[in-house]
Amino acid sequence: MRLTVKTAVAAAAIASTAVLVAPGTASAAPQDACMQGMVCLFDGHDNTGDMVQLFPVDTPSIGWAWNDRASSVWNRSNGQVCIYTHADYYGYPFSIPAGAKQELLFLYDNAVSEPFRVR
Repeated sequence: MRLTVKTAVAAAAIASTAVLVAPGTASAAPQDACMQGMVCLFDGHDNTGDMVQLFPVDTPSIGWAWNDRASSVWNRSNGQVCIYTHADYYGYPFSIPAGAKQELLFLYDNAVSEPFRVR
């Protein structure tokens, strides 16, 4: 009986590790998947991890799925965009020029609630 309990505990530990590792790697988008003309937010630094592509139009709220999640941005649009730390164009703004890749550090890392306002 003791051997069976140890085996079950070991199997459960291995299974839980596999479940924790698999989702992060399976859903990650390649860095070059951001299409020309779009603004892409990544949940990892250096444009890694999960990605969302957004049209470069005024967007007052990013929605709950990406709220406070972005760690890097790639502005592949032709215009400058400005991201905010709070919805409805409130909070601290951060301008990103056309074509720029930007790390979101310190105050902005995992704090973007509104992706951008086009300037």
